[in-house]
Amino acid sequence: MEDLSVNRSENKYLINEVTSMQIEKKLSTIIEKDEHSNDGGYIVRSLYFDSINNIDFMTKLAGTEVRKKIRIRSYSTEDKFVKLEAKLKNGDLQNKVSVSISREDAKELINCNYSVLLKYFEKSEASKLIYRIMALGCYRPVAMIEYDRMAFTYPYFNTRLTLDKHIRSSETNYNIFDKDIVFTPIFNEMALLEIKYDEHLMKFISKTLQQFNLNKTSFSKYCVGRPNFYNFLS
Repeated sequence: MEDLSVNRSENKYLINEVTSMQIEKKLSTIIEKDEHSNDGGYIVRSLYFDSINNIDFMTKLAGTEVRKKIRIRSYSTEDKFVKLEAKLKNGDLQNKVSVSISREDAKELINCNYSVLLKYFEKSEASKLIYRIMALGCYRPVAMIEYDRMAFTYPYFNTRLTLDKHIRSSETNYNIFDKDIVFTPIFNEMALLEIKYDEHLMKFISKTLQQFNLNKTSFSKYCVGRPNFYNFLS
């Protein structure tokens, strides 16, 4: 078991389907797709948790510079291990810590049994941080988000660009291993471009993207994935 801790910049751009296809075609000529995207991309599924008073949702809506998100991420309903992640953000800067937990422990965490994380403490600092956040805030699952991802990577400055399409959510089924979740489409005709890098974005990549007149956004898959809760607030 190994912790992952990443400090980097992250910029997001909401684009239409045509622009998404154009960017995908252009990026394919200058940088490599990641190993999971060579056959047309892959599905990402994330189960988000929030505190009893929905503090993470509220700070995002309020535009607070310093905020966080807690989630379990999987790439297949057959996964034996999944990633438990905490995304800690300060403006455009992001620190993401994660720990790999078993399928069985993920199910326990979905039932708010935080104590399953204690077994990871000896080898994982991330598990300690996430345990403190979840236990003190009485975190529980609130939304499942799924989407289709195409990813590109470049080795310098740990550069990664992703195009996420067909974003969909469920606010009722929190079983991340369920093959038959009924999702609600969100921004079905739009895609989200995310650009992540350490220190600098290579100039040839930024110049390539300049032709598309992109406008930065604070779009959050988590927040748009809770439309029923948002409508309840209003």
